[in-house]
Amino acid sequence: MSQKPILYYALFSPPARACILTATLIGLDVELRAVDFSKREHLSDEFIKLNPEHQIPVFVDTDGEVYVDSHAIVCFMVAKYAKTDQLYAKDLKRRAHIDHRLYYENGVLFPVIKDIVARNLYGGELEYNACSVQLCQNAYATLEHFLEQGSFVVGNELSVADISINTTLITLDLMLPVDRERYPKIANWLQRMQQLLPDYEEINLKGARALQQRIENRMAENRSAK
Repeated sequence: MSQKPILYYALFSPPARACILTATLIGLDVELRAVDFSKREHLSDEFIKLNPEHQIPVFVDTDGEVYVDSHAIVCFMVAKYAKTDQLYAKDLKRRAHIDHRLYYENGVLFPVIKDIVARNLYGGELEYNACSVQLCQNAYATLEHFLEQGSFVVGNELSVADISINTTLITLDLMLPVDRERYPKIANWLQRMQQLLPDYEEINLKGARALQQRIENRMAENRSAK
């Protein structure tokens, strides 16, 4: 058995960054193991035994139990290892709202990145598609609504939902920037999160830029090939 939990990650991945940032915030010492997608390490026999879906992040606890999906991982880490339940409340009312925001990230916000990746990284499209832009604006409008109810996505306390949404949002903001005048609550929240999240430049922004650069380089290649 491992002496400390293991987190398999890649920095370009918003869900993986959410796990790293959550672990840091709660003081959980994890062993970080990078998965190199360019070398197809996510398709190796060793990795597929951990996660047959060959996706990151993957969290292996000290007892050898394997957890997949960033939302499940951050909630588990807080429930087991955090000194308080602030980031993932035991109170069922607040927890339900946190869960809802996590479902929003998974079902509304992150699919915008999936759409862009499918169209622009692998689909040969030369510019950001109007469909991607509309999906993004719809997601921004919903997030602005959440933030009208408090300083964070659930009321006035930071939660794992803020962390999960932020890692995805800053990636989208580099590609399809948030209109700060149209969405002032998001603009303020982004500044607030930059101050609160650890290693913001070195982990969060660096990872977001890596994915943005990869997508925009591919679009440039697609245009040159025309």
